Amino acid sequence: MDNPRPRSAGVTAAATFAMLGCASVLFFWGYILLNLVNAPADDRGRHFYELHSTAFLLIALVPPLVLAACLRTAIGLFQLRPWARIGAMVWAAVAMLGSLCLIAFRPFETFVIPEHFVREVDSLRQLFAIAFVFMLFPASIWWLFLFRMKSVKAQFGITGDEPARQGAVEQSGAAGAHKAVI
Repeated sequence: MDNPRPRSAGVTAAATFAMLGCASVLFFWGYILLNLVNAPADDRGRHFYELHSTAFLLIALVPPLVLAACLRTAIGLFQLRPWARIGAMVWAAVAMLGSLCLIAFRPFETFVIPEHFVREVDSLRQLFAIAFVFMLFPASIWWLFLFRMKSVKAQFGITGDEPARQGAVEQSGAAGAHKAVI
């Protein structure tokens, strides 16, 4: 079976990375949501989802919707859809902006491990911050460079003369319709 638009290894790796990242975040979100649902009730017998229903709904609904958009972008990359290339660049820009903000606004907490004893929660937050920066910053730069390359644009069927070609198709279509009438 001959593929008219072969997919490069870089695009395949980017799509696979996106799908694996979505699966990891989905499992992490499920763990957080499960802990919220199973949290012990307060002294009046009310649970977190009863006390803070708006926050619980946001935690329960927003992450799966964002993950669905990311997963759809990854599938679109496998299928070489032009909108998926743009979506991947948007995800990469958001990830790079988040990483740069984390580095700029929390540089000491992100990269320096304190020598004095800190709470377990602080150590875990620092671990997640370091993992976020080390994983997403290089990947976002890679995606921004990868999806702007001419060869990758060609795989997605995007060339520099796209508007000129569309105008030629519209003109030939109008001429063909006119010939059909005569």
